[in-house]
Amino acid sequence: MPRVLRLRARHLAASTEVCVERAKLITQFMTELADPNEPSQLVAARRVRHYLAQREAAILDDNLLAGSTTSKPIGAPVYPELTGLTIWPELEVISTRKVNPQLLSPADAEILDLFVFPYWIDKSMLERLRASLGSPPPISLRLLERLTSFSCGKVDGISRCVPAYERVLHEGMEDIIAEARGRERVLDRSRGPRTRERIEFYQSVQIALRGAIEHATNLAGAARAQAQLTTDTTRLAELEALALICERVPAKPARTFREAVNSLWLCQVALHAENVNLALSPGRLDQILWPFYRRDIEDGVLTPERAVELCCCLWLKLGDNTSLVPELSERLWGGAGSAPAVTLGGVDERGRDAVNDLTYVLLRTTEVMALRDPSVTARFHGDVNDRAYRQRVVQVIVNTGAIPAIHNDVTSIMTLVNQGQRLGHARDFAVVNGSPLSGGRDHGAGASIVLNLARALELTLWQGKTAVTQDQQIGPVTADPRTFTSFEQLWEAFAVQLRGLIQQAIGLDEALGQLHAERMPTPLLSALFQGPLELGKDSSRGGATYNSSGANHVGFADVCDSLNAIEVAVFRDARVTMAELIEALRVDFGPVHARLRNYLRYKPPKFGSEDPVALRNAARLMELLYAVYQSHTNERGGRYRPVYVTMTSHAGHGKLCGALPSGRRAHKVFSGGLTPTSGVPRELGSTLDAVAAVGSRSIPGGAALTIKLAPRRPEEPLSAYLECLGDLIEAHFRKGGMQLQFNIHTYEELIDAMEHPHKYQNLIVPVSGHSAYFNELSVPMKEELISQTQYHLETGAAAAAPAWWREGGRFADWGPS
Repeated sequence: MPRVLRLRARHLAASTEVCVERAKLITQFMTELADPNEPSQLVAARRVRHYLAQREAAILDDNLLAGSTTSKPIGAPVYPELTGLTIWPELEVISTRKVNPQLLSPADAEILDLFVFPYWIDKSMLERLRASLGSPPPISLRLLERLTSFSCGKVDGISRCVPAYERVLHEGMEDIIAEARGRERVLDRSRGPRTRERIEFYQSVQIALRGAIEHATNLAGAARAQAQLTTDTTRLAELEALALICERVPAKPARTFREAVNSLWLCQVALHAENVNLALSPGRLDQILWPFYRRDIEDGVLTPERAVELCCCLWLKLGDNTSLVPELSERLWGGAGSAPAVTLGGVDERGRDAVNDLTYVLLRTTEVMALRDPSVTARFHGDVNDRAYRQRVVQVIVNTGAIPAIHNDVTSIMTLVNQGQRLGHARDFAVVNGSPLSGGRDHGAGASIVLNLARALELTLWQGKTAVTQDQQIGPVTADPRTFTSFEQLWEAFAVQLRGLIQQAIGLDEALGQLHAERMPTPLLSALFQGPLELGKDSSRGGATYNSSGANHVGFADVCDSLNAIEVAVFRDARVTMAELIEALRVDFGPVHARLRNYLRYKPPKFGSEDPVALRNAARLMELLYAVYQSHTNERGGRYRPVYVTMTSHAGHGKLCGALPSGRRAHKVFSGGLTPTSGVPRELGSTLDAVAAVGSRSIPGGAALTIKLAPRRPEEPLSAYLECLGDLIEAHFRKGGMQLQFNIHTYEELIDAMEHPHKYQNLIVPVSGHSAYFNELSVPMKEELISQTQYHLETGAAAAAPAWWREGGRFADWGPS
């Protein structure tokens, strides 16, 4: 596939550029064309249509798909209505910063500085939130702005979902427009405000979808114009075919596999006009595209090799954008990309084996491309999917060293049913940022809350204050822990502080949700979801079939280890008093506390071990979080679902947090997801069993467990290595495990990659729920990946880190080899 080789090399060599096209056009619409008296639903639709119709329609390369999400080969689009204004102070330096620079031309910087940002300065989501909460601002807003206790994803937007592209592929956007028009015509505006809102919603759907069709038409024109300039007969035929495709889709039904792939991609492009580029995901591609693939194969107009080439072109398109990130955020938790997610395999809505020939085509695509985006997950049902599929997934993981992640169908489906979803809908889940969502039905606002669990423990130890700001009351005033005579008293105080912190975060999340519904409805996304058209209600206002919100948790293993340490060291074995422990934490385990810290690091039981204390406290913490969140309903009428998939957030939150009773020093990186803390678990089998033992019922939003494995030894047969890994995955799943992702790189390789990045330009690594390029991660994230316990697959024993590295003092927090 010379085309793919060429495009992939160009993609990997391209620098990220800030794209101001969308920001400029929507600001132009708002300042020159928008009617201030028109309902926000219609303003949102007209804004989207204006951008799609007016943006440049360019064919940037010889990719077999037309269109792009930005005007740049690799673009970081600016969403000024959300968080785009955060780069305003950095316009002159964002191109030259040391950590992941994003190129911005002086001309584009001037557009942002003088035209775009001044208009949105008091209209961004955060500013609207601040205005709605009044003055003085509540403590919850101050906590949000400091990022030390929690963050609220709706400040960035509500994109982490899987739209229902199937209808567009089978019926076309014109059919959806016709349905919206028909539903609008039977309504009587005089029947009251609710009916008028429904009419406005149906009108907005028609307007927004017209914009998507107009953009496709413009792309057809661009392809024809380019065809007139080429003398290459092969390229001429490709461009003419591309023009015919864009003239047909997404307006009309796709007839072939190539038309279907193009139509799906053009839907993705259109949605980025309205929604921020954060995990906006196509979902189960091997199910969505399967009817077109099968028909073309049977008719002899498509070969598997040609299908792989088309899918490789799609992979490159899905990765054509990345997040716009200010320097501080980049240093704390950068490298995540935009993380559009693809899900493969598993079972269908009737519980039958969903693996098909296209599944294997897409696994081959993943293996060949080895890109950060899209983030690929393979579903596996041990009782339905066959061994050949399992082993092919394992082979791709080993060949890429990181992807795909693999999800357990049994536990994921069970927990979605427990959340009130119909069995067929639960079976049809796709994975977004590590969370299972019913594709096209659940407008799940993933990462609505990202909560730092260690902050709740810190508030417990300082009676609702932090070690740094002891003059400010953040949480409720609980009893002085120095007076506690039992671990149960400590637990009750911790539960009070944790509930208080969650209440603060939920209050802001609901306020943000209301602002989205009022100010930033999403008619285009709503048209591609099940529910809104039937109800006449935008998905931001609860129109989707399901309306969950994801509440993610950072520092789970670290807090479990700390609770274990307090229970054992203070109350069971009396090795230290609570007063002594709190003083040691206050001074970050100064020299006088070295012996205590060494004891806390290695003696009390740790999460990931099968010690009864560790198992009990992990299960108890998870049940507490589940009970608190499930007692709340979000502003769209859905449930809050606890999640344990931290992406890169555990690195940043760890750098902002003080010392912990587990012996962890201040500002060290937390462990990600449900992965045990680095260097602690010494045997792979018991670690997997301990994580599986927490159960899945209280984890409806999904979890991420990263296991670092030593690569296959040269003398070890490949088949034996693959078989052992496949058996390991299946055994973990049969014991209740939810997810696994593997980091198949040695300590030495990752250390070398950190010291000599030029040798590892495109090294893919797993990062708690998705994949990333090692070189683009922050230093804390690189350290966390290096320090993860490495296991020998054959024996399950932990490998010792290189002595020269430990003795160099670079990972002083590691345990003994």
